[in-house]
Amino acid sequence: MKRIGLLLLLPVVLLLACASEPQPAQVAAEPASKASPSEPAAVTPPPKTETTAVVVEEKPEEKPFDPGSISQEKLDTARSEVQALIADLNRIIRAKNYLAWRNHLADSYFKEISSLAFLDEKTEELYRRDQIVAQNLGRDPKRVQKKLLRTAKDYFDNVVVPSRSNDRMDDIDFVSENRVTAYTVDNRGQRLILYDLEIIEGRWKIIN
Repeated sequence: MKRIGLLLLLPVVLLLACASEPQPAQVAAEPASKASPSEPAAVTPPPKTETTAVVVEEKPEEKPFDPGSISQEKLDTARSEVQALIADLNRIIRAKNYLAWRNHLADSYFKEISSLAFLDEKTEELYRRDQIVAQNLGRDPKRVQKKLLRTAKDYFDNVVVPSRSNDRMDDIDFVSENRVTAYTVDNRGQRLILYDLEIIEGRWKIIN
C-alpha cells in the first residue's frame, strides 16, 4: 500500500518541480544597426565678392616756371604798367587816401594785414622804430608812447603813409606768368623789394 501511495505522489512532485523552474527571460532583441562612419560636414565656400580696383590718377608734375619764357614785349609792357601803378600808389599814399589804397590790394593781402597777428607784429616794429628815431634825436627812447595798430587803416596811417609815399621802381622779375616782384635799387646797388604784384581780374594788385 505504501508503494502505491509513493507512486501516486511522484507525478505531483514532478509537476510542481517543473512549474517552479525559472523560464528564460524573453529579451526583445532589436537588430543592431550598423554604425556608419561619420561623414565630414559639408563646407560651404564663402560667396565671391567682386573687388573694384581703385585707380589713382597721378597729377602731372608742374614744371618750374622759366623766366626765359617771357617775351621781351611782355616784359616791357609789364614794366611800364608796374611803373605807372607805383606812381599812382605814391600819389594815393601822399594824399592819405585809404580807400583808394585799399582798392589796389588783393583780397588775400587785405585779409592778412587785417589779422591780429600781423597788426601785433607791426605794432612792435613801429615801436622799436620810434624808439630808434627818438634816440637819434637825443630823446629818451623809454618815454616813447607805443602806437597800437588794431585795423588795416591804422597800419596804413602809421606805417604805409610815413614810409611808402615816394617809392621808385627800378626793375621787375617775373615769378610766374601773371606775377612779378618790383624792386628799387639803393645807393649801394642792392635790389630791395617794393611789392609783389599779380594780375587779378585784369589788373595788377598788391599781394605782398
